[in-house]
Amino acid sequence: MTQPSGRDRRKDARFDVKIKVDYSTKDIFVSNYVTNLSKGGVFIETETPLPLQSQIRFTFILPDFNVKIEARGKVVWTYDVKKGTGRVVSGMGIKFTELSLQHKAQIEEYLMKLSHPSAAAH
Repeated sequence: MTQPSGRDRRKDARFDVKIKVDYSTKDIFVSNYVTNLSKGGVFIETETPLPLQSQIRFTFILPDFNVKIEARGKVVWTYDVKKGTGRVVSGMGIKFTELSLQHKAQIEEYLMKLSHPSAAAH
């Protein structure tokens, strides 16, 4: 199976999610869903991905934390292979280029909860 070249260099674990995201460039404003989240960025599923290297601003709310994350990023790839299926999904991989230390820590805490769901149970 052919995979994006960036996959070989990816260092952060990715987690499947479905989080509403609003994003914009200097020309457009769009809402879609983040379907994959890592410490390094997000994958936004969309039938109309932006060109590689496009700079975007985006916001999303972390489920269960009710925290609004605001970030900037750039498009580093424009398709994904759905985990366990081999099916190509249209969208764009966004690498964080600006993210506050507070938001970075909140994302890391959320990802830790996803990787150890029983630890979060009371």
